Amino acid sequence: MIDELVVRLARLEEQMRYVVTAVERLGNRDAELDASFRAMYERFNQALSTQGEAFRVSLQDVTGKFVSREDWAFWKSLLTASLLALLAYGWSALLGFRH
Repeated sequence: MIDELVVRLARLEEQMRYVVTAVERLGNRDAELDASFRAMYERFNQALSTQGEAFRVSLQDVTGKFVSREDWAFWKSLLTASLLALLAYGWSALLGFRH
């Protein structure tokens, strides 16, 4: 009976070594996954920042072209002409309404 108990305790010790080894591997794997996720987050954040910067530069370029002096003069004259046309139409409608 004592011999069987010694054999069973030896097997239990062996199984506990496997468990300890498996837990150590899982701990190492967890650290690897954490490092991998951090690296992926940093790459994603960098790519997002790069895209945001490219969009900002593009938007600034488009805005700069839209509000350039020549374009602004065109839009200003178009707005002035449309306001004068509306004023003339309103004035003629008002005069026509009186008669």
